[in-house]
Amino acid sequence: MEQTRKPPKSAGGEEARLMGADGAAGAGMGRSAAAFAPVASEDGRAGRVAGDGPASAGAARLEEERHLAATLAQLGAALAQAEGLARAVAGGYDETASALMAARGELAPEEAAHGSLELDRMGRQAALAEESRERLAKLLDAPYFARVDFAAADAADDEPPMTAYLGRFAFSWESRSVVSDWRSPVAGLFYDYEPGPAAFEAPGGRREGALVLKRQIAVEGGRIAWAVDTGSSVRDEVLARALSQGGDTRMHDIVASIQREQNAVIRDEEPGTLVIQGVAGSGKTSIALHRIAYLLYRQKERLSSRSVAIVSPSRVFADYISGVLPELGEEPVGQWSLHGLASLLLEGVARVEAPRSWADEADPARVARAAAKGMRAFADDLVAWLSAATAPDAPEPLLDPRDLTVGTAVVEGGWLAARFSGYGALPLVERLDLLAGDALSQAVAASFGRARQGLPTRREVRGRLLRMMRVRDAMALYRRFLAETGRSALLRVPARGMVEWEDAFPLALCRLAFDGPGAFPALAAVRHVVIDEMQDLTPVQHAALARLLPGDKTLLGDVSQLVDGRVSMTPEDVAAAYPGARLVRLMRSYRSTWEITELAARVRPVEGLCAVERHGPAPRLVRCGDTRGALAAVDEAVGTWRAAGGRTLGVIAKSDLLAARYAEVLAARHEVALVTDETEEFPAGIAVCSVRMAKGLEFDDVVLLDADARQYATEADRCLLYVGITRAMHRLTVVYRDEPSPFLL
Repeated sequence: MEQTRKPPKSAGGEEARLMGADGAAGAGMGRSAAAFAPVASEDGRAGRVAGDGPASAGAARLEEERHLAATLAQLGAALAQAEGLARAVAGGYDETASALMAARGELAPEEAAHGSLELDRMGRQAALAEESRERLAKLLDAPYFARVDFAAADAADDEPPMTAYLGRFAFSWESRSVVSDWRSPVAGLFYDYEPGPAAFEAPGGRREGALVLKRQIAVEGGRIAWAVDTGSSVRDEVLARALSQGGDTRMHDIVASIQREQNAVIRDEEPGTLVIQGVAGSGKTSIALHRIAYLLYRQKERLSSRSVAIVSPSRVFADYISGVLPELGEEPVGQWSLHGLASLLLEGVARVEAPRSWADEADPARVARAAAKGMRAFADDLVAWLSAATAPDAPEPLLDPRDLTVGTAVVEGGWLAARFSGYGALPLVERLDLLAGDALSQAVAASFGRARQGLPTRREVRGRLLRMMRVRDAMALYRRFLAETGRSALLRVPARGMVEWEDAFPLALCRLAFDGPGAFPALAAVRHVVIDEMQDLTPVQHAALARLLPGDKTLLGDVSQLVDGRVSMTPEDVAAAYPGARLVRLMRSYRSTWEITELAARVRPVEGLCAVERHGPAPRLVRCGDTRGALAAVDEAVGTWRAAGGRTLGVIAKSDLLAARYAEVLAARHEVALVTDETEEFPAGIAVCSVRMAKGLEFDDVVLLDADARQYATEADRCLLYVGITRAMHRLTVVYRDEPSPFLL
């Protein structure tokens, strides 16, 4: 496979290829890269600034240092103003609050109401002032990461190119733009073009012209660490260096290293559903979050943080990604784990059993039930049955009407049936409510005098109509579906008032049909939802989410990283569950070294995968013989990780049960944290987890335990092995006892 071939390294290694033997561009860079030379910064660290040679590089660096100094001075002045305003507004708020408190009981009602409104206004003003202050403070450390110079085609001959510096946030000083937001139209020049013909969509229309300078700039602690005029090959080198950094317990923004194919997804503003199939390490989760930040920036009139939600595979994953949007200047959005969302959907109906790892499941009957409910036929049959059973022309309507006495009037059963059928497009509860109102209107029209005073309430009539229903709640509707399709044996109640995990979303679909969208108030404000790890959702879960969350969606995942052996869906299958969905593929992998990616490709070949060339130690395959040997291999890997200054190390077992056992034993040798469904935060240091819980996470180093022929033998096991391997960024140790999995060979 192409991605597993190691291209020959040029003489002098990576530094020679990046810098060139004499400080100019290396021969392997080609004509698209500008020449540049190393320049020492004031603290002695090497910086790199583009130019035609050392002299030009020095002049360019001086220009950038002067610009940075001016920008920092403007930021400092703006920050001082913002801090003064924040103090003044806060002081005014406190003074007003104290005055209102002192005058309590003496103010007229209208004066008190006016004072309360004024206090609210000042509170909002104080929050905005503090937000402005915090943004400016963040910009002081690194105000921008790139510069673009653009010569418009319609500009006068003596007009200099337009220069724009790009950062996380926009900054203006004295009515002049100093830093442009990474989401602004002009930023597209940096992400989408190399020097040469270029264009961007300005507020006044499309601007055609030429990109004459594209410069990446690293500012650290208010100083230029390096800068480079960027051609495609140089950009890959800079990207590789960024990727070589250590991992963290939080995902961070990638605004300085967004690639062209990623930017196309981020800036996709089309409504509807976007499905992202991305290979392991393609940055799909980060891209989805940056897309949300972009849409919040571009569609302020339609979207806010309160109208966006994220559905994550686990609590620990939700914590891992929670810092990205705040880093980009956006408020945190609502997040649910899939189990948390299921519990919310069935609140007041049933408790939801926690998901089980199929690798741990020892009950063959439970396995069979889960597999049956994970089939596409189950989802299709449920959706079709609900549509037919609630239709106006249903062969056996769910209402079994009888004459209804309301006060002194009698409402005939046939009339009730006709009216109920007439409301056929509505949820069952809403139809019953309307029918109760109609029946009361009939009774009022037929009653006089005291008879009208004795009429029941609408709620009482609705309750009597409910007793005429063949099913009286969502659970009864679900049971009826299972019975009529010969699937009653699939329902098992693990405890009173609880349903198995695989029944949660089918039951939610039945609740939607019975109670309507009004039963889910927490979903009402959601206009855009991000659904991660789409490959592990069953067809019925996709069907439920498509109907319960009818707004725009971004779905993402990788069918090669399936951790539930009972599910099998292609990207096209996922897209088909959401009418009109668009499917994009991200085939470039950035996370792991070339050597780790080569092993992953051997385990599970992925056609079209292209890996960024970043080299590191070859993965270690260690035969350990027994548990003692496995623990010794972990000890050695921990030592290597600590010596390298790593921040995160994942010790990954196949199943939740094995992970818990290893965590217990390893706790006597190292400080470790076991990651489970209940884990709220991604732990720093050594984390022990199952492949299922490691899904979506990444670690500096990984130790993959018990990669034996018996443990990893089936196609489902192949996916688990692939997921475990691709969690590693820099170093990987694969431990097996006697015979390694054939997928490793």
